[in-house]
Parts: sequence; structure tokens; C-alpha cells
Amino acid sequence: MSKENPLSLEARSDDDNSNDAPQSVIEPPKTDEEAQALVSEMFNEHHDRLLRMIEIRLQPELRARVDANDVLQEAFIEAYRQLRTGVSAPKQSSLVWLRLIVSQQIVAMYRKYCQTQKRDVSRERPISVQRSQADPTSTSIFLVGQLTSPSVAASRHEIAQKLRECLERLDPNDREILSLRHFEQLSNRETAEELDITPNAASIMYLRALKRFRVILQEENLDELLE
Repeated sequence: MSKENPLSLEARSDDDNSNDAPQSVIEPPKTDEEAQALVSEMFNEHHDRLLRMIEIRLQPELRARVDANDVLQEAFIEAYRQLRTGVSAPKQSSLVWLRLIVSQQIVAMYRKYCQTQKRDVSRERPISVQRSQADPTSTSIFLVGQLTSPSVAASRHEIAQKLRECLERLDPNDREILSLRHFEQLSNRETAEELDITPNAASIMYLRALKRFRVILQEENLDELLE
């Protein structure tokens, strides 16, 4: 079966009948074994979606030092710690809870490996205290890797470069919600929960960002990626 074109830019449905339906607050497990089993179950359920998230959000300079499995391992340890000690637990979506922990690990790793050496502060890439942002370079490489047409295969590097430039032209808020809804394939409800906004606001933001990105791609003569 051929891969779905991630740049078709057809709006994803706001139907939120996802497998990760809202759930009641999880009580802190009574034993280490219960905590580990629960965290393992959640990570197994969302493994592929978390890997997709990391591929899009792991900055190139950090990718040279760690890989997606390193991030997942650290996130697993932190999720277990938070659940076992009662620091936090999924309130609605276990995916969004895990995504926050994964995002925090990316931030922590970036600071550890990429901001510890003395350097010109003006050259350092700003990064959120709470959560990582979709990285234009990593996003473009990931998206081009999902495209299967022969014309793309012949010039992946060039297309990835142009696509990165298009992503950088977007407002950061547009780029973020476009990544969450369209590239990382969160539901509208999950996106709203992650951004702490209403589902209606998330839907409006997504459609506007999609429209703006489509215009930018067309201006850069990348129409073929939309097919």
C-alpha cells in the first residue's frame, strides 16, 4: 500500500472518535510493578505516534548526539517517576500526557548537549521552557521521506531545502498547529488539549494555517507536492 501524501493539504476531519478517548484521572499505582506495567502499556499503544513526533521535533544539532530511542527511553523513565510518585498522570488523553513528557525530554537534552558549551548566545536557537517546537529542517526531511513519487526521489535534498524554507515562512503558531494536526496527525481534541485552547479555536487555527501554507507552496512552485 502506498504512503499517504502528507502534503496533500486536504484538511483532516475534526471527527474526534480516536482510540484515545477521554478517560478518568489515573490514581497513582500502589506498587512499582503496577506503575511500570501501566507506563509500558501506554508507550506500546502510542509508540509509532511518539516516534513520528520525535522525528519532526528533534533538532538537527541534537540528532547528531541522540536518536529517537534515546528520547523514548528517557521519557519512559520520567513518565514512570511521575506516575509512581503522583507528580502527574493522564487527565484526559494518555497520548498528550506522554507527548508532554517526550517534549520536555527533548528540551532537557538540547540544553544538556547543545547549550552547555560556551558559544555566542545570539547563535543559540530559542527553545520553549515547557515543550519543544516543530523543527523546520527535521520536518522537511521527514515529509520528503514520506513522499514516493519518482520526481521527488530524484531530488530529495533540493526539495527538502525548499520545503524547509516554506515552513520557515510560516508564523510559528501556524507552523506548530499545522505540525500537530496535519503532520503528527493528532485529532482536533488532542491538539486543543496540548495547546490548552478550545477545540473550536484549534479547528479555526488549523484551517487558517493550512490555507497559508498551501499558498506558500504554490508561490515556491511546489504544487507537485500537493498532488
